[in-house]
Amino acid sequence: MAKLELTGFDELNDALRRIGNVPTNVKAEALDKMAAVALDKIRATGESMGVRDPGSSVHILDKLTTTKAKTTEAGGYEDVTFSGSRRRGKTTTRNAEIAFVNEYGKRGQTARPFIGQAMTRNEQEIADPGMDVLGDWIEKEFSK
Repeated sequence: MAKLELTGFDELNDALRRIGNVPTNVKAEALDKMAAVALDKIRATGESMGVRDPGSSVHILDKLTTTKAKTTEAGGYEDVTFSGSRRRGKTTTRNAEIAFVNEYGKRGQTARPFIGQAMTRNEQEIADPGMDVLGDWIEKEFSK
């Protein structure tokens, strides 16, 4: 009877363990770079869909920001926000509410899903900077 001998699993286990322990600062850097691309894509998609109000000097697309990176066991995330508010007469409306109505619509106003379309149509472009950061970290980790 032939004897089957497997080798190399200790090294593979060690490599997988090291890759699985991505430091928080590396995750945060990857998320920051991905969020920057996402903001550009959301802004561009909003412009192309006519979300910008030509009668306003400061618009929701100008107030587009992200929150600080929140790392999790599975990776992490950054929230897209629309800071500030707009005042017309005596009515003040949060920019986040204006963005929500544009994204989902309301009675008498058709939805213009600029955020969802930007994220869906540009998935790979948004993910690439994060993959670059993680890839660089993995290369450094294995060159030790």
